[in-house]
Parts: sequence; C-alpha cells; structure tokens
Amino acid sequence: MTGKKPRPSTEPMYSGGHRRDFPITSGYNTAEYTDFISSHIRNSQNILISQSMCHGTFGGCFSPSKRYSPRPAVSWGIRKNYDTFLELVRKQWTSKNGKCKRIYSLACDENLGFGVFFMENYGTGQTIITNISDIKKKWDEGFEITACAARGSTFYVIMTEDTEEYKDKAQTWFTRSTWAEAENEIHKEYKEGKAMLTGLCYSSGLGQYFVVMTETPEDQSCHWFDDKIARSKWMDEKSEKGFHPTIIFEDPTDQKTLVVMTKDDNRSGLDYHCTYSQKIVFSR
Repeated sequence: MTGKKPRPSTEPMYSGGHRRDFPITSGYNTAEYTDFISSHIRNSQNILISQSMCHGTFGGCFSPSKRYSPRPAVSWGIRKNYDTFLELVRKQWTSKNGKCKRIYSLACDENLGFGVFFMENYGTGQTIITNISDIKKKWDEGFEITACAARGSTFYVIMTEDTEEYKDKAQTWFTRSTWAEAENEIHKEYKEGKAMLTGLCYSSGLGQYFVVMTETPEDQSCHWFDDKIARSKWMDEKSEKGFHPTIIFEDPTDQKTLVVMTKDDNRSGLDYHCTYSQKIVFSR
C-alpha cells in the first residue's frame, strides 16, 4: 500500500480480461437439472414456459404469467427412463387436498432422460400420448396438445383438458423429415393467419420433426441463431414491440437455436430470462 511493494504476479479479476481468454475449467461449467431449475424458480413467480435438451445441454425460458398470478404451486424433476418418469408423473397427478400438479413443460435428452416441470391449477385432466395416431381421439374428448418432446423413436405428446391457453382452440400437427419442409408448412399457416407454432421437438430415431400449430389471433415471429449477439439484438427488438419468448428449441441436427416470440398480453410488461446450451448433469 506504500507504493514500494512489488506488482502482484496475478492480475485482479476485474482487470478487463475476456471470458474467451479464460475458459471455465471443465467440470465447473455444468449444473444439475433440478438445481438449475430451482435457481430460476425459487423466490420468484417464474414458470418454466419452454424447455428443450440437446446432447446434454439445456435451453429454456423462465417468466411469470398474468394467467397464473399469484403462481400456483410448482415442482420439477428429471428421470432416466420412461417408466420412472411415468411413476413421477402419476404421483404428481394424484390429488392432495383436492389439488394435483400437471405437466406444464417437458424436455427429453437421449442420455439424460426426461426433464419435467409441473404446476397446480393447470387444466382439469391430462394424458401422455406415445402413439401420435391417438391424438385425434383425445382431441374429440376435449384435450389439446400442451407440450411435446421426443426420445429415440418415440414422440411424447402431452394433452391437457380445459387449460386457459388452449381451451376450445383448433390445433393441427404434422411431422417432417427436414426443417425446410417443416418451415414451409409453418409459414403456410402464418400466411393464412390461422395458427401459431406452439409445440416443436425432434426425434433422432425417426429423423423427424413433430410440429404443433394452434389457432390464435396473436402475432408470432421465429428465427434460427448460432450467434449470441445477433440473437440478443433480435430478441430485444421484438421485446420492444410486445413479443415474448414462448419456445426455445435447440436442434439436435445442427445445435442451432430456434427462438419463437409471441405477442401475449398475459406476459406483457413482465420480465423473462432465457438460457441457452447450459451443460446439464443428471440429478434427482
């Protein structure tokens, strides 16, 4: 402190170095799924609006919703296989004091398994479809597609009854082998003003995208990114116009990220936080 001591051999942490020049040590840049979700949900009104997992990484959007304010009770978990996932789901579906939690968002990873977020007061009934030919039957019974994910050669389609977001809204779904084919169909729906993109996943076993479109008067815009700066700039511009992220999808075929932003009065003026390519490890 006298000015006579030698300069320290290690520069202070605030010396202006760039992250790319000082990469995080391997093993310290990962998070357990349950801890990571907890860090964005605890002591907040946030809901895990959208999530996807790809090659051991997580992408998602956390935000409050005026539809669910104050936010109902929530929970989350991750399971290695479908049997243990289904066991967890059935426990959440079991009514406690007249209340139960239902799946709000779902993601699958070939190695990590099933990541799931539950919430109370979400619809009046729920089922999981693993044979997409059964979707129409459930539509006829009053259920709508509210989430989807894929693992191996199976699509896992969550269908829920009487949700505020989807009740009495017409839906369509389709599968395509390439994103170009899927995108053409999506933009066809956009141009006709009939529907917006509300569900998307990719089956590596089938080599197919599963796409869900839902009839709504709300505006929507989507864009692919592999550049963080361009993504942030685009999202900021859309946010200023009243758009909010509703889907964060990391494509297993090329690791690019699709961001879908939608005008939604129920989230207008509310903060959101999106995360991309976060390395995740299994935890229970």
